[in-house]
Amino acid sequence: MNDPLIGQHLGNYRLDTVVGRGGMATVYLGWDVSLHRPVAVKVIDARYRDNPAYAERFLQEARAVATWRHDNILQVFYAGQQDDLYYFAMEFVDGPDLGRVMKQYADEGELMPHKDVLHIGLAVAEALDYAHSQDIIHRDVKPSNVMVAKDGRVALADFGLALNAQQGSLGGTFGTPHYIAPEQARNSATAVPQSDLYALGVILYEMLTGSVPFDDPSPTSLAVQHLTQPPPPPRQLNPNLNAATEKMLLKALNKQPANRYQSGAALMEALTEALTTSEDTHASVFLPPLPAGVVAPALSSVSVVERVSLYLPPPPPAMQGAVPVTAPQPAPITQPFQIPASSLSSAKRRLPMPVTWLVGGGIVILLLLAARWVVWGRADEETTAVVPLSTTVTAVAITETAVSAVVPTVAHPTATAFPITVTVETDTAVVPAPSATAPPTVVAISPPETPPPAAPPTDTLAPTATPTGLRLVMFYDATSFYLYNPNVADIRVSQFVFESLDDNGNPSGYWFEGRSWSQFYSFVEQFSCARLEMTKVSGWLRPSSCRRYNATITPEQDGDIVFWTSRPGVAAFRVMWQGQEVGRCAVTASQCEVYLP
Repeated sequence: MNDPLIGQHLGNYRLDTVVGRGGMATVYLGWDVSLHRPVAVKVIDARYRDNPAYAERFLQEARAVATWRHDNILQVFYAGQQDDLYYFAMEFVDGPDLGRVMKQYADEGELMPHKDVLHIGLAVAEALDYAHSQDIIHRDVKPSNVMVAKDGRVALADFGLALNAQQGSLGGTFGTPHYIAPEQARNSATAVPQSDLYALGVILYEMLTGSVPFDDPSPTSLAVQHLTQPPPPPRQLNPNLNAATEKMLLKALNKQPANRYQSGAALMEALTEALTTSEDTHASVFLPPLPAGVVAPALSSVSVVERVSLYLPPPPPAMQGAVPVTAPQPAPITQPFQIPASSLSSAKRRLPMPVTWLVGGGIVILLLLAARWVVWGRADEETTAVVPLSTTVTAVAITETAVSAVVPTVAHPTATAFPITVTVETDTAVVPAPSATAPPTVVAISPPETPPPAAPPTDTLAPTATPTGLRLVMFYDATSFYLYNPNVADIRVSQFVFESLDDNGNPSGYWFEGRSWSQFYSFVEQFSCARLEMTKVSGWLRPSSCRRYNATITPEQDGDIVFWTSRPGVAAFRVMWQGQEVGRCAVTASQCEVYLP
């Protein structure tokens, strides 16, 4: 908080707190005052501001990465210069870096589950393959540059040392000694794409054994070890690894780039095959006994997503008062009555917010008057309640034909219904007492949100919603399912239930409740997806429409919640929203749309 830039503005971005410092720059958690969203703002270090070559390299990163669109690469929003400061703003990832996640496992004396190792490794490998296809070499791949979001998304950050293969290098040595490739330790000008894959190999080695292959307090000694010494066989550190995995890791850490895996995809394909093989067919090195009192690390039963949820701290004090643009959380109930969206006109228009408050407040007063009328038994007298409205809406004319304040009665221990009819006019709200010719409107106290059913309904369903509400798209294949939200509004996932059906349209025993997603995040945001991706498989669908993932569940292939795949007795699945069926989808299709009522 003593940083002189804290509280200052660079362009549209307010700098709130320092979240990291690197070799060339400082990263701040900031706030976009124009778009009202958190951002990470990277500012070039004071040592390099007067060096045109380094300043150009810094902006080169922003120019290169800002043109990219990849789910596993941190998105750059803007780059600029203010006075003598060079900076750029990028997306803020709500989660720790991989180094902190790995430390959490190490503190527990455990290793990361293999499925998470594969998930993180594949994400970094795909990011590197994409960057290499753009002639960019990262040159500083390390755990602290791998961000892990609370929804499970993995993003590679910090291309500050990026080298454009066509423009050459400034020379010298750049990178982090524990993860630096031998050729890069000599000179960064000799870095090649396989130098990044060497660093990824060190990260995988560390995740699978609990230790980096070389460790020394001296950066020079570390560089020499990478250049001259073979890495310790991984099974000396973790005897639970099979020989196939050990062979794969040692190839990834070969001293010669030509002898390593030539792409991230090839590297991860080899690791996936090695970790899932049940046969130890490759020759193994001699394994000395572990020292007395030392126990081989065991795989943790806690997933990375669960670890991240334990890590996430509250927002820093400097962020308080900012207006986040993430999905709003349900507001606490401060009034006993609420008019839902269904109570508006048939055109589904929302009332201006001040008028909505006034109508709600008028209903509260009217209900109290109606209650007194019921108690006194004055059913034979006509009672009119006049409620003055705020002078700020004198030009608004709302009548009973434009607003129908009809709220269905909900069975609830505290619900009390009163028969009234509401008519709202320009300056007053006039409520006539019920008459024999006008059927009363029923208003009841009800919870703000109807929870999803405890089990899938099996009774007669209401008609499927027509295509007039919010559109949702589902993508699915044999290994994965994605619920995609193309709307501006956020959609609450706890209101969904998906259930498999047989050829006759009867429930066939497989179903999934959206509230399982809501334990990670309560909404599907705009252009985002909630997903189900089977564990122990690869090749998930990952539709390009999904810009980010709000929540992830990883079921077993034959799990009861896998409702969308073709299996005996399953022909389709239905989508339930707040207890009402809104659509049916054939399991043989790969895409299906529904509309919320």
